Amino acid sequence: MCMKISKEDLIRINHGFGGNIRSVSSLDFAFEMLENNKIGDYKKLAYLFRAILVDHPFSDGNKRTTMFLALSFASEYNKQVDEDLLLHHITSIAKNNITNIRNIEWRLKNAIK
Repeated sequence: MCMKISKEDLIRINHGFGGNIRSVSSLDFAFEMLENNKIGDYKKLAYLFRAILVDHPFSDGNKRTTMFLALSFASEYNKQVDEDLLLHHITSIAKNNITNIRNIEWRLKNAIK
């Protein structure tokens, strides 16, 4: 698993940003992908990003929740974060409805090293 986080934890984190859950189906799929040992950690994080930024499962705080996830990921794996670049990518993914996992993964790898 790329991060030690559960769906319930993610919902609680988002609730702290003022959001409420609207739909869990895309989150369910993303959390299934976290269990896939054949894909890397950045790709697993990319599935969570797509589920949150494109499918908007929360009523509010989707971008803040993904920023929190990315910073938690970086902290857990002792990675350096270019926060400005990460924020740019989060906003771009959400604004342009980028669904390509490889594209999202590439963006994450550029911002979190």
